[in-house]
Amino acid sequence: MNSKDGNAALVARAEPRAAAAAPPRRRWPGLGARLLAAAVFVPCFAIIAWRGGVFFVLLVNFVALAATFEFQRLLEAKGLRAQWGTAIAAAIVLPWLVFWRGGTYADLGLLLLFVCSMAQELGRPIAGALLRVAGASFGLLYVAWLPSFLVRLRELPFVSGAPYAQGFTWVVFVFLVAWMSDAGAYAVGSVAGRHQLAPRISPGKSVEGAIGGLVFAIVSGAVAAPLLMPGILTPVTGGAFGLLGSVAGQIGDLVESQLKRDAQVKDASGAIPGHGGTLDRFDSVFFAAPLVYFVLRLAAV
Repeated sequence: MNSKDGNAALVARAEPRAAAAAPPRRRWPGLGARLLAAAVFVPCFAIIAWRGGVFFVLLVNFVALAATFEFQRLLEAKGLRAQWGTAIAAAIVLPWLVFWRGGTYADLGLLLLFVCSMAQELGRPIAGALLRVAGASFGLLYVAWLPSFLVRLRELPFVSGAPYAQGFTWVVFVFLVAWMSDAGAYAVGSVAGRHQLAPRISPGKSVEGAIGGLVFAIVSGAVAAPLLMPGILTPVTGGAFGLLGSVAGQIGDLVESQLKRDAQVKDASGAIPGHGGTLDRFDSVFFAAPLVYFVLRLAAV
């Protein structure tokens, strides 16, 4: 074989490798779609949250139902027979029970739904019953009970005796802290992410991004607290709430990533352009809202 043939063979062997090379990493993946979706959804959400009452409960119903459909599909992707009826009922009923009479019957409603979920399995095959019961029980808590705490926060002034508008500020504060944590993790991780945070669960998340999320949440909490709730929260307490909300939110984000990875699903759905599904967008809020609510109750706010 002459030198020309040898060079051609080397080029031919190199071409598949070049073709198989991974494309360069995009620094701001999906940024335009994210910003467009935020420009549409955030004002609508803010208007409804400000109005409060039944309108806000209906909004939480919508979020919980969308999250329920996504979670049930994750169960089905794992080969588990989902309990659609009980799950949909929980997403509708629990936010209304929290709203009705100060949530007096919310725990009773959760108990009855849990019992119905267990009873429903009695008529199904024994094989796989444990996994189905565990999945259904977790679903009741994850995509129905946790979202209902948004209603608890909005209606908290009825318990504390504060002006009703204060409930709106608490809801805004939770979303601000959770979403600023997400934004900080996304921005810092895209620019400076070098060390993987949880490679088994979500290879794209970095330690640098997690720290960026914490910093963004603490700063936004410290800045927003005296503006949203003057005389109630100081910059120090606002920053502390930001820290708690970011930690809870990032745990919620990792939990959802683990569930998707186990089900071998990239996004819970494509409902929100640039963000994935409802679970992809609200997973951090679902975990942050109960934590903030109970801290406020313990602090007798």
